[in-house]
Amino acid sequence: MDTGSIITIVVAIIIIYFLIKYIISPILKLITGVITLLIAIYVLQHYFGFSFNQFLGPLAQYVNIDKWVGSFSWVIDSGISFITQLFSFLKFFSNNPSPS
Repeated sequence: MDTGSIITIVVAIIIIYFLIKYIISPILKLITGVITLLIAIYVLQHYFGFSFNQFLGPLAQYVNIDKWVGSFSWVIDSGISFITQLFSFLKFFSNNPSPS
């Protein structure tokens, strides 16, 4: 390898590092934060009967959180169903080891 290719590889690694650190990582944190907030609102509404619209007062007609989160319930219900099935699948294999 000559010096030019080593410098190119080092510069590419540095660019990829900064790209991940300053662009991709904050976007992933933002997405996980929004997903966590939606799941928390869904759990509060679905299991505890909590309504955020009562705290918004007159702004509730513009920002209807109850209706907005309700429209994402199919995604959250599928995720909960998948996690439940995964745990039952793992429990099945932990109780029934394969014959050797």
